[in-house]
Amino acid sequence: ATDWPAGGTLDIAGPVNRAVDWMTDHLYSGVPVVGGTADWAGHFTTWVLDPVRAGLQAMPWWSVLLVVAALAWLIGTWRTALTAVLAMAAIGVLGVWEPSLDTLSQVLAAVAVTLVLGVATGIAAARSARIDRVLRPVLDVLQTMPQFVYLIPVVALFGVGRAPAVAAAVVYALPAVVRITAQGLRQVDQAALESARSLGATGRQQLWQVQLPLARRALLLAVNQGVVLVLAVVIIGGLVGGGALGYDVAFGLAQGDLATGLVAGAAIVCLGLMLDRVTQPAGRRAGKGA
Repeated sequence: ATDWPAGGTLDIAGPVNRAVDWMTDHLYSGVPVVGGTADWAGHFTTWVLDPVRAGLQAMPWWSVLLVVAALAWLIGTWRTALTAVLAMAAIGVLGVWEPSLDTLSQVLAAVAVTLVLGVATGIAAARSARIDRVLRPVLDVLQTMPQFVYLIPVVALFGVGRAPAVAAAVVYALPAVVRITAQGLRQVDQAALESARSLGATGRQQLWQVQLPLARRALLLAVNQGVVLVLAVVIIGGLVGGGALGYDVAFGLAQGDLATGLVAGAAIVCLGLMLDRVTQPAGRRAGKGA
């Protein structure tokens, strides 16, 4: 009586494995016209990840600090800029400057893809109740699954490397960006929208000139959450060939090398602090001016 009845179980392992095998056989490569997911991963690595990493690593260390300071100063205060610069400088002091810039390049690429897809999907969900109802259970599932689960399908579709790590990060961060964007657009003052409609504004004009500007706090929050969530999964991507700081953490855990893992972990904390300072203060400033 304490055991679940054997006849009341449903084995989903078989169907899931068959679905993965089908995707690998039919989508991995050889797809007419569009190529395959392996081709997409290779192109993304060659055209996006490699240039961004090379550009960051080619910059003098002091210019990186100046860029960080300028960005933090523009959207925050001098305290914000100082915190961001000190966090970035600590990475250099720890001796993991180049791996950290490699990780940063993956984060920037993943955040860009996440924001494009997430904001567009959030706009669609905010403007259509039907799309919102369809997306709701999908987003619930994606937000509930653990981070490591995303590595399994992306490896099957994209192989190993930095592109799969970015793909997993995008999938993990996408639900939060979609929901924050959609909620922010729905909470726009209806009186402002009614005024725009009474003046003859089209749907496109209402979106770009009324809704998006008034929802700027929500959009800034979406950017901040996207950055934080992407960073969390890009690090885990070291397990599937993402390299950089994620690899150092995995290596330290596997080999019992506390020094390597600890230094990489500290660098990840500093990188996350810098990214958070560069994005989050904008939301607070917008809140004060609202």
